[in-house]
Order: sequence, then C-alpha cells, then structure tokens
Amino acid sequence: MTQLPLTHHEILGLAEPFARRGLRLDLAASDRAERRLAFAAAKHAGAGPAGDDLRETLALSNPHPGRYRITRRLALTDGLQASLQVDADSPAAALDAVAAVPLATQWLAVAGCTVALDHHLALRADSAAGSDPALRLVLTNAQAQVAGLTLQVRVPAVTGVPAEIRLSAASGDTIELPDDLLAVLGWPWSRLQRVQHGWTGVLRLGGKDEVRHGVATTTRSRDAEARLRATAEHLARTLAEPPARFHQRLLRQRWGVTLRRATPLLGGIALLLAAAAVPRIDLAEDSVLRMLIFHAPPLLLVAFFCLREMPRIEIPPLPRASTAKQWRAGGAAAGGEPLQDLQQS
Repeated sequence: MTQLPLTHHEILGLAEPFARRGLRLDLAASDRAERRLAFAAAKHAGAGPAGDDLRETLALSNPHPGRYRITRRLALTDGLQASLQVDADSPAAALDAVAAVPLATQWLAVAGCTVALDHHLALRADSAAGSDPALRLVLTNAQAQVAGLTLQVRVPAVTGVPAEIRLSAASGDTIELPDDLLAVLGWPWSRLQRVQHGWTGVLRLGGKDEVRHGVATTTRSRDAEARLRATAEHLARTLAEPPARFHQRLLRQRWGVTLRRATPLLGGIALLLAAAAVPRIDLAEDSVLRMLIFHAPPLLLVAFFCLREMPRIEIPPLPRASTAKQWRAGGAAAGGEPLQDLQQS
C-alpha cells in the first residue's frame, strides 16, 4: 500500500535525532512524496584514505511502515564514492548504527589506487534493548580506478554465489587485456570475457555470513575485501609494466590456468577411456566398484547439475608473450567510464 507524503509534523519527528547530533535538514534536497529526507553535507578534513578530504551526506527514507533506512555516502574530491546503508525500526537506532561504523571502514587503500566499498548494515533481531546493537556489515559493491580502467566488483547477497568482476574502459580506449589476466591469481578468479567497453569475470568467495559482537564484517565480506585488494594491486602492478613482463613474471601461473581450462576435456577423455576398460575388468557380483560403475551415469549427472558453473570443453591456447610494447596502442585515452554510471547500472 502506497504511503502518504511526509507531513510537517512527521518531518519534525524524523529529523529530531539528527538535530541532536548537529545535522541540519536540507529541505531542497528532500522529497516529501517519496518520504525521503536529506541532510546537509559535512566535510571531514584529512579523513580520506590518502589523507584527502571527505564529503559526507546522509539521507533518511521510510520505504515501509515501521522501517527506516539511512544511507551514508562518502565522496572524495576525485568523485569516487562509498556508501553505507542500514535498516532499523526507528531513525534513532539507524543513526546510532551508522555512527558506530568508522569512516575508514568504507575504503581500501592499496598500492596504485583507492577502492571505495559499499556496505549494507543490518541490526540483529535478537539484540537486547538498551545494549550495544549487534551489527552485521555486508559488502555489496566496490569500485576503483586502476590504470585508466574502472574496476567494479558486485557481491550478491546469496551465500555461495560468486561475485561479478567488471573492468570498463572508456569509449575509444584501445587497451587489450589477456583473458587470463586475473585468473593467474588463483582458482577463485575466472578468465575475463570481452564485452562492450570492457571485460567481465567471476570472483569465487569463501566463508559464510556470520554475526559477531558489536560491529562485525561477515567472513564472506572479509574474504571479498582480501581478494578485492589482491585484484587491485595485481592490476595496478601489471598494467604499469610492459605486456611482455606479465608473461615473464607469471609464466608458471599462466600454465596453471591453461591446465585448469583443459580439465573438463581431460576429464571427458578419462571417462571415455575408463568406459572402454570396464569390459576388461573382472569384478565380483557383490563388488563395490562394480556397483559404482553401474550407477556412474546418474551419479555423474547429479554432479554435473551441482556445479555452479557450466564447464567448457575446449582445447585452450598455450600462453604466449605479447609482442606489444604497451597495453594501449597509439597513446589512446586512459580514462574509465564515470563511476556514477557504473553505480547506477
């Protein structure tokens, strides 16, 4: 059922906990029909990941009766933004939860770039009244500018579903990347696939969403942040070097990626050879091995459908060193897509 626009009396009640903290309501940026209140931006000198200034804005919305959502956005001078969102049963509880999360939590400072993190902060339903609220901090999105590319990682809320990696280049950028650029980091990283203005890949995550005392990041989110840091550092270092250096420095890892890509094909060949050898094996009627061989087709079918990713049977190309002297041809544009467009897409 659609809620009515905010009345002046409701606005005064909703803004009261913010006023006690010295936050001023920005009526021009608020939307009464959408039941959304915006508050004047606050500047934090030197609070950024590299000691630069931060601009903080808060917005309060009432999407459902009895539920209140506060969104905190932190913006650097270069336009990079990080956000924190919390849902609670009162504006005061939501504001207290947001205030409990340090500003530094929403950034990762890595060599060569700064990564902005978007989190969702949920209050536990069993948190005792009057005590410190038990908070559940979950990473939902991350973005950074690395070597002229826009790196974005989207983490789904469903445990067990891998995150999506997107590398975006500006229109007209001539950069070319090998499909094993990130896969050399290990099994959690998939190969890159070419799409319009960029590449996409998958980042497998471990851990489960567990709640601990006080402000706690889930183990899945911590794993995502660690692998995100490794991804950004790897991109910054690799794209700062000539393309041939990538092959020289990570030759063993590139061969490992080739072997992983050949695994489905090798597994299929092994199954064919095993099936051809079965008639030559003399097994007793009550043999366990005989039972497993007899039930192999349905077992393999169940295992196939349990896979989270469809295996590709292919003959992978052998890794070769690039002959290009630089990643971009002819000094093309090095800027990525605007971060605001990526965050909305």
